[in-house]
Amino acid sequence: METKLLGRTNLKVSRLGLGTAEIGFAYGIGLRTLPSEDEAVKLLKKAVNLGINYFDTAYFYGLAEERIGKSGIAKKDGIVIATKCGQFLEKGEDPRGKELEKRLREQIEASLKNLKVDSVSVLMLHGGSEEQIKRGELVHILKKFQTEGKAGFLGISTRGEEAPLAAIESGVFDVVQTAYSILDQRMAKRVLFLALKKNIGIVNRSVLLKGSLTGLVSKLPKGLEMLQRNSGKAKKIAEELGCDLPELAIRFTLSEPSISTSLIGTNKIENLEKSCRAIEAGPLPEDVIKKLRKLAIDDPMQVDPSKWPPLV
Repeated sequence: METKLLGRTNLKVSRLGLGTAEIGFAYGIGLRTLPSEDEAVKLLKKAVNLGINYFDTAYFYGLAEERIGKSGIAKKDGIVIATKCGQFLEKGEDPRGKELEKRLREQIEASLKNLKVDSVSVLMLHGGSEEQIKRGELVHILKKFQTEGKAGFLGISTRGEEAPLAAIESGVFDVVQTAYSILDQRMAKRVLFLALKKNIGIVNRSVLLKGSLTGLVSKLPKGLEMLQRNSGKAKKIAEELGCDLPELAIRFTLSEPSISTSLIGTNKIENLEKSCRAIEAGPLPEDVIKKLRKLAIDDPMQVDPSKWPPLV
């Protein structure tokens, strides 16, 4: 497994990271079931054996943190655990002062207990608007947690452009998690460009755009025809290259120099193994990348899953 420095941190991370939402609760398109604890632990250990050392989790990912803790992987040398707190920020809540610190502290302390560690490699905020970041209170509280030894480095997982740009400009956040894929390239021009310039680590999510770049695309709700159409075009390009659509999607993000690691969310070992083989295949040829650039969709109603019509 190829590794890369996570921005200005001293952390070497695998180019493929594991997103753990699917081992914590039933998540994704179509009928999903939660794996058993034994199945989840087996998956986590298999990921480590495959060379994956970056694990993305969160306080609100159901049983995910607890299962990571029970697996014991968080205590292995070289394993990077990033957890997130403050989902209420993404929901639009805006507590201030002591209430804000209390709620964040309760979450990070619960996360550490679940993970069975004293400190996480990266502590991320989940959400936070441009205004909240620039206000400084969130930054102050996270720095406090870092000083207390609860986190090695600080990060933020956001939507849109303005919040991640504010986070990068703040100089406080070492890592930014954002969404970038064949179909959603909105972050490339400003966010990824600035992150590379400032040496901020980029953790990429939504590589497969919640199944849009897999066989599940046919199960998307009505109203996402543009997404389905461009996914179909990407599939044809994959076939011409002699690979499948998920491999093409992974290798596309591998070709972006600002990205340190791309997250794959799965609870199936076979999908994990296939994703690792995509990493081994390496970045895409430049002529293929040029074709895929033309499939970018700027409409957030199409490429932001939080704005999709409800699944029937």
